[in-house]
Amino acid sequence: MYLIEVAMKTTLTRNQSAMRMRLVTTLSILFAVSGTLADEASDIAALKALDQAYATEWKEGDADGVMALFTRDATLVPHHGDPPIKGHEAIRSFWFNPDYAPTVVPEWTRTAHEVFVLGDTGIVRGRARLVWEYEGTRTTIPESNYVMVAVRSGDSWKIRLLTWNDDPRTWIQEPAGE
Repeated sequence: MYLIEVAMKTTLTRNQSAMRMRLVTTLSILFAVSGTLADEASDIAALKALDQAYATEWKEGDADGVMALFTRDATLVPHHGDPPIKGHEAIRSFWFNPDYAPTVVPEWTRTAHEVFVLGDTGIVRGRARLVWEYEGTRTTIPESNYVMVAVRSGDSWKIRLLTWNDDPRTWIQEPAGE
């Protein structure tokens, strides 16, 4: 009888240990997943903020502010089949060439429709409305698509690749200031 009681207590102790181990494992997984979900939500918010900062820097006319959002090896893939522009200096020259009149952006609305985070890479896909003025002409692009690929850089995100498209047949052009 004594052996049966010892065997039962040993079995209960083993079962309790196994249950404790499963509980600890389950709780560890839940805490890890909840931390991952919190990190993902934080990353998504940061990527949306980067997307808005890009438009804000343009509206403020801050070339250095725009360029600070890009990695040194960033690539632009412009609309209409234009060749890609690779690297910080090439992008600066494309957008902010001192030999040309500056582009003024009085309005730029960007709406992120999808944001994905895959480790240290984030992707934002959205729609935009853009108004810019250049050499006396005001151009409105009523709607366009864009995709921004960003990479984690320390505690923040930077744009690594940016592409956009629009339909030039929908552009509205008029003299600036009207």
